[in-house]
Amino acid sequence: MAIPIAPAPGDLRAILINNDAEVTNDSDVDLILSAQGAPEMLISNEADFAGAVWEPYLTARQHTLKDEEVGPGFGDGDKTVYVKFRSAALEETIAHSAVITLDTKPPVVGAMPVIINEGELRTSNRDVILLLDATGSTVVEIFNEDQQEQSFPFATTIPHTLSEGNGQKEVFVDFQDDIGNSTGAFSAKVTLVGQASSQPVILDPNEGTFALTDKFINVTGSGDPEATIELQIDDLYGA
Repeated sequence: MAIPIAPAPGDLRAILINNDAEVTNDSDVDLILSAQGAPEMLISNEADFAGAVWEPYLTARQHTLKDEEVGPGFGDGDKTVYVKFRSAALEETIAHSAVITLDTKPPVVGAMPVIINEGELRTSNRDVILLLDATGSTVVEIFNEDQQEQSFPFATTIPHTLSEGNGQKEVFVDFQDDIGNSTGAFSAKVTLVGQASSQPVILDPNEGTFALTDKFINVTGSGDPEATIELQIDDLYGA
C-alpha cells in the first residue's frame, strides 16, 4: 500500500515546473520538488513511470519535457511531469504531477513583413515609417546595418531613423512573442539621397595635383556614396 509523504512545511505542492509558470518556449525546465522523509524520488513524463529510475531526492532538478517532434512549433502543447517519492523503508507516495504549456512556435509573418515608406525606393529624409506585418508578435527588435538593435512593442507602423549618409539603406526587423520566440531578422531597403556630403578627398595622384603626361588620368580617393568630383586641367604650355 502506498503511503503518502506530506510536502515540506511552507510548500503547497510536491512539484512545480519553472516556479509554477504557465508556458515556456524551452523543453528544458527546472523542477522544484518538496517532500519529507523521502530519500528517493521517481520522475517521468509518463503517468505509468515507464522507464523511470529512482534517484536521490533533490529539492531542485533540471528536466526535459516530452517533445518527440523536432522543429519550432512541432511537439508543442500541454506537458505533464510526474513524480513519486519513496521512504527508506521503500514506502512510495501517490503520484504527483504538474503541467506546463510548451510553445516554441514563432510569430507568423506576412508576405512582405517589412516595408519602408509604403514601398518607396528613394527618400531624401532619414526619418521613415516602417510598415510591419506579423501575427502573434508582441515585441520587435529594429536595427540598421551598422547599429545596435532597439526593442519596441509591436505595431503595424513604427517610425524609424535611417543611418547617416547617402546611399542604399537596409533596415532589419526581428519579430518576437511575449515568451521570446523569434522569427529571425527580415529586412527592407531604400536609397537615401540629398544628404549633406563631406568634401571628397583625392589621394592619388599627388593629393590632387599632377602633371598631365598621358591622355588617361587615374584618380583615387574617398567620399560619400554618389559623390562627384570636378577636375580642372590648366594648359600651362599654351597648346
